[in-house]
Parts: sequence; C-alpha cells; structure tokens
Amino acid sequence: MKLGFNGATTMKAGLIEDAEASSKAGFDYLELRDNKLEELLKTKSLEEIDHSFQELHIQPIAVNSLEKATLRDGTGFKEILKRADVLCQYASTLHCPILIAVPSFLESSRPTKKEIKENAQMVLKKLEELSRSYGVKIAFEFLGFVDASVNTLSFCNEIVEELNNDRIGMIIDTFHFYLSDEPLSVIEKINPEKIFLVHIADAENLPKTQLKDANREMPGNGVIPLKDITQKLKDIGYKGVYSIELFNPTYWEWEPEQVTKVCYQKMRELLS
Repeated sequence: MKLGFNGATTMKAGLIEDAEASSKAGFDYLELRDNKLEELLKTKSLEEIDHSFQELHIQPIAVNSLEKATLRDGTGFKEILKRADVLCQYASTLHCPILIAVPSFLESSRPTKKEIKENAQMVLKKLEELSRSYGVKIAFEFLGFVDASVNTLSFCNEIVEELNNDRIGMIIDTFHFYLSDEPLSVIEKINPEKIFLVHIADAENLPKTQLKDANREMPGNGVIPLKDITQKLKDIGYKGVYSIELFNPTYWEWEPEQVTKVCYQKMRELLS
C-alpha cells in the first residue's frame, strides 16, 4: 500500500511541517505545493530541502501544479512553458518524478471538443519535451466542474491515450470523478500504466452542482463511493500511490500532526 499526503490538506502549514507531520504519521510520499516550496526557497536551497526530505524518509511524488495549462493565447502559452521549466528544475533536484498539469476553465470563448483536445495534446507534448531532460513525467488532471474544459475521465483518457507517450499520463481524483457523474465502468477502460497518481477525497452530502473544493471531506466522512472506486482501480491493476488531497479550510486550522494522523488512519481503513 503506497500512501501519499498532499499539502493542500494543511494549506496554512509550511512545507517542512508537512514533511515532518506526514512522515511521522506513516506516509511514504508527499505532494509538493508550489507556493509552499517557493516560500521555503526564500530561506533554504533546493539541496537543503532535498536533504531534509531524505532525513525524514519522505519521498516527493508530485509537484502541484501547472494551473490553467491549456487554451492559452500565445503569450500565455509562453508563460506556461516558462513556469513548467521552473517547476521541473525544482522537481529534478528534489527527485520528484511528476509534474501535474491542469486544464483551463471555459470562460468567454467556447471551443469545440475537438479544439480542446487538439490544444491539450499540443500542450502536453510540449511539456513532455521540456520535462524530458529533467527526468520528470507529466500527469494531466481532469477537473469535474461543469465549466472545466476537460471534465471527465473518459475525455482525459482519450487525450492521453492518443498521444501514446509513456511519459504522459493522468491523475484520477475521486472528488472530480464523482462530480463528473461518469459510471464506475469507465475505469475499466483505463490502462493502469497511464495512471501516474490517484488523489483521494470524499465529499459532503450536497448536490453535485454545489460542491466546491472546500467541500472535500476525509475518506469515509462523505458520500463518494470510495471503496468501489479504489476496488475498481485495484481490479484493473493499478499499483501506484494513493494521495489524500483535501482543500477543506476546516482542516487548515488543525495542527499538522493531527491532520496527518487522522488522514493516515482514514486512508488505511479505505485501502485495507
């Protein structure tokens, strides 16, 4: 059982606090929030941070994240590539294998599904080319919100599969999968080698149209059929890391050690 902790769950804590608390709780992997990392870089070098992770026996698993990575204009696309290069430099030095890229939301423009797919594939190919020399893979994460440009697992899988590149995969987030309203059977069509990471979160009992990231809950405290989802992932042969990612401000007020301890217990119960 490979368990990870995402710093969005303790948003007010610093990166070293996340590392210390998650390691003490029993987690083997830590997802790095870029804002926390860059705050720490004001006082420590990447090499010093890497040394701290090694001392704590915590392995960085992913850098979160390259936001609004798709459907950018020319200037915006150059900014995305520039930001990706910085994040890949961080990831490489910290021996972190994955950079997460997130699709943009649909705003004033209404591109066709074909245009969305072609743009996402172009962006992912460029990101993979950039990240290759750093030894970092690119994971595309669909968002289940109705106004997200890529908001279902099936569409995300179509985009990634057609690229046929083993360094480009996807993230499955249980919260976003629940929002997308797709059936569990969609998971059966996924090549497990294309799943680079699974984010775990439950959700409050609200209409799906009302759910926001702040309504994420501890596993078992909400209405998402997490046991069914994780069993389906096991059935298709997924053997990677499950990382808990909660954006619920309630947990931001807890002490990091308390949050990580409860999260670890909940994850063990879910995946046992």
